[in-house]
Amino acid sequence: HMLFLGTKKYPQQNDLKKFLSQNGGTTHALTYLDHTTYYFDVSTEKLEGALDRFAQFFLVPLFTENLTELELNAINLEYKQKVTTYATRLDQLERSSASSDHPFSKFDIGNRETLDTIPKQKGINVRNKLIEFHEKYYSANIMSLSVLGKESLDELENMVVDLFCEVRNNEIPIWPEHPFKDEHFRTMWYIVPIVDIRYLKILFPLPDMRQYNGFSVI
Repeated sequence: HMLFLGTKKYPQQNDLKKFLSQNGGTTHALTYLDHTTYYFDVSTEKLEGALDRFAQFFLVPLFTENLTELELNAINLEYKQKVTTYATRLDQLERSSASSDHPFSKFDIGNRETLDTIPKQKGINVRNKLIEFHEKYYSANIMSLSVLGKESLDELENMVVDLFCEVRNNEIPIWPEHPFKDEHFRTMWYIVPIVDIRYLKILFPLPDMRQYNGFSVI
């Protein structure tokens, strides 16, 4: 959600959201374990203006210090709301049972301690890390874009090429390793519940199946 907080071309906070709300549209973003989805809708005649603002997310976001702090507060609040839930405890147990050298095993929510206190103690500038992550992993070769509009396919293609052609292609490889190895299977875990419940969860970890599908993550 940091990308919504201003870009070099459109530095105003939440400029895309304001543009969309003024033109009959909405937007949102969802972060999953292995990808992030951004989407929006807008009145047909304003598509190019919305796409231009959207494209800047992947070119030169600002990640200003004061807005980074605001987003940190929002993340910390979300963490406090989730940390004591039964689902979060199950999720973290599943992560802890994976290979410790795989990103899946890491703490994935984040809070003020992990994103502010500890980095400062280690002399790490969080804003610089945000910029480094964006410049490295927001790479065209692992992105997909879908655009629907009233224009012809040729017109839509030209619009997209003009607006997104400067998105970097760093040839980032797709993570090849599975988070679970042979020694992690055939294992049973018992959890002391924090609510009055009896619950059985059976996991069958599979390799990434997207290579066999005729579609890409959007």
